[in-house]
Amino acid sequence: MSSLGAGSVLGGIVAIRFRPRYPLRAGALSVIVWALMPLGVALGLPAPLIAGCYGVSGVGMAFWIVMFHTSVQTHIPQDVLGRVHAYDAAGSLVMKPVGQVLAGPLALVAGTVPLLCVSATMALVACALLLAIPAVRGLKRVEG
Repeated sequence: MSSLGAGSVLGGIVAIRFRPRYPLRAGALSVIVWALMPLGVALGLPAPLIAGCYGVSGVGMAFWIVMFHTSVQTHIPQDVLGRVHAYDAAGSLVMKPVGQVLAGPLALVAGTVPLLCVSATMALVACALLLAIPAVRGLKRVEG
């Protein structure tokens, strides 16, 4: 988890420095590395390599978050910005504990390694789904 945190700091620094022309496209591509967290554990890698997987995933997570929130702040009209953030936060806050509650029982039924592999696959599916949306792929950075 410390490696995830360190990677997140690094990802935030990268996101501050790197200003892609298509921020949501770049952010969505960074979602690919999220698959490394569950995959590293599923493959039974040694602890230092798992820590590396978590660090790289942290970079990707922070990069996505900065690209997403920057895009929201620069493209959503001020009068509805609070509502947009509320929907985003509500969806995130509701779904995370749902996933956490389901993880234990699903691991008992399907097995830990298969469930971790499904988790890694879902990170890749999420990336593909994000990139399949023309509005995500084509949203340009607002110049400043």
